Amino acid sequence: MFAIDYPHCFKTMSETSLLSLLCPARLFLIYGIISSLNLHCSSGEVELSFQLNGADVNVAKERWRRSPNNPPEQIDCTLSSWSSWSMCDPCQKKRYRFSRVEQPSQFGGDRCDYADKETEDCVASRPCRNTVRCEGFVCETGRCIHRRLLCNGDNDCGDQSDEKNCKKVFKRCSQPIEQYWGIQMLASGLNIFTNHLEGLVLDHKYYAGACSPQNIAGTNFRKPFNVESYLAETKGTYEFTSTEYESYSSFEHSVDSAKSKQESFSVGLKIPGVFHFGYSQDDTRYKRFVQRTKRFSSTSSKFIHARSDLEIAQYKLKKQNPMLHYEFFQRVLQLPLEYSYGEYRELFRDYGTHYITEATLGGIYEFTLIMNSDALQKAGYSLSDVRSCTQAGLNLGANIEGVYVSLGISGGACNALLKEIGDNTSEKKFVEDFIALVRGGASEYIATLAAKELPTPELMQKWGDAVQYNPEIIQMKVEPLYELVTSATFANANTLKQNMRRALEEFQQESSSCRCTPCQGNGRPFLKGTHCECICPLGHRGLACEETLRTGTAIDGNWSCWSSWSPASGGKQTRTRECNNPSAQNGGKQCPGLNIERI
Repeated sequence: MFAIDYPHCFKTMSETSLLSLLCPARLFLIYGIISSLNLHCSSGEVELSFQLNGADVNVAKERWRRSPNNPPEQIDCTLSSWSSWSMCDPCQKKRYRFSRVEQPSQFGGDRCDYADKETEDCVASRPCRNTVRCEGFVCETGRCIHRRLLCNGDNDCGDQSDEKNCKKVFKRCSQPIEQYWGIQMLASGLNIFTNHLEGLVLDHKYYAGACSPQNIAGTNFRKPFNVESYLAETKGTYEFTSTEYESYSSFEHSVDSAKSKQESFSVGLKIPGVFHFGYSQDDTRYKRFVQRTKRFSSTSSKFIHARSDLEIAQYKLKKQNPMLHYEFFQRVLQLPLEYSYGEYRELFRDYGTHYITEATLGGIYEFTLIMNSDALQKAGYSLSDVRSCTQAGLNLGANIEGVYVSLGISGGACNALLKEIGDNTSEKKFVEDFIALVRGGASEYIATLAAKELPTPELMQKWGDAVQYNPEIIQMKVEPLYELVTSATFANANTLKQNMRRALEEFQQESSSCRCTPCQGNGRPFLKGTHCECICPLGHRGLACEETLRTGTAIDGNWSCWSSWSPASGGKQTRTRECNNPSAQNGGKQCPGLNIERI
């Protein structure tokens, strides 16, 4: 473990403009170890990998062949028939209908690239009652604010309508004050099924007229109305935690499965406790990680996974009636009161399914080291020896001579092993593959050194400095989006909330990759919009992973979709699933988890 001080890290945003130029704009983020997170800055997430295994070079000379089940038949996307038209909504003066994806496209089949919802104008027979009485000023956005917020220099309405026609502006904050790092990211909605941050659901630029400066290492930050607390750390400690795995099966179950565990949430989709933010399955880094690790699924290779989390801030949202972003507020107002799944589904697509209530911001450096079991055994080394050498390399750099003599492995042997990490010029004896991933900060600080060897304390210090200004969400607590719909803001809150809850259950079913046809060769299917794709292990290729250099590949079992919930009996409901999508074959492992769920 090594510690570093950060007082010099806390600078104004203008001082970091050069750093920000290094970070191209991107969508955001956060699913588990090698994770979505298509979040904010892609240069803050870097994969460093090295092809090491000579066996793959030799086998590449063989002829690629298709499995007996190939080629796969194209599967075209099909939509359901249109639903019936809804009643005419009295507020929107529209009626609605929708369709669902019954079968996603796969293996090159035609996609459903056309509308799955329709609206048309109509004449309502009922009056519209969707406004909450406002005792103050009604913004052009529909937001209700106190009149004391007019002409104060802040954008309290969201569209500056509170600052129009001002004869004089009375600013509460006389000096420029910075925004908290990553604060707008925390205002975004999260789609837990894709692990993407979507549109803004909270207004973290609303201050309710308060200046509320918070001084962090000499810089003043303005606390938004929605924020209960934002506690910044001015000192970070790097400590790598490493775990050894004797087989691919144990590695995948412990590490890789953490990236795809969000598909089994229960009714209401409330997520208890801390939710670790990772990558989405359509993220390039995630695909590459699966490809690189799954090729060892039928080998005796051993795995070491190490990870270091740098926490720079703790965020907590105010519990009671946070100010909604005006665009999200307007979208909820436009929802029909009579349930029409298509309109509510569109809200989840644009704004996610959940919002963030608490979060830890910072950066993550992690790597997976894949070792040749036979070579280790012949040399008389255990996986624990390798782990000790790796830990020494992380903490001490190259000065490890004699450190592990008492363990039966010399410093010279440690150096020989560590030298193989990142060395592409010589034949490898022990190290079959090394995959490193960084989230947060600026990429150049990691890429320069990690491409050659394990990171040094000096390199981690530089990376940590950059993490302060470009943090990622490491972990968080979330609540379903419908919890933001309250009677204080919406006149028909109960109806809207019930509809959103119902739609969320349907959206989960429609978004699940269990609807995809199984891939071949132990490939992993994932649903992207209305079509399914396969992530193929190295050694397999093709739309269904049907072309391979190998025979007798072990096929792991995968779950079917959950059944519908049973009718309530004795205050209980159940649903089931089967491990047949596909079933385990050729010695592959069974599906993890339970096949029945009760609530």
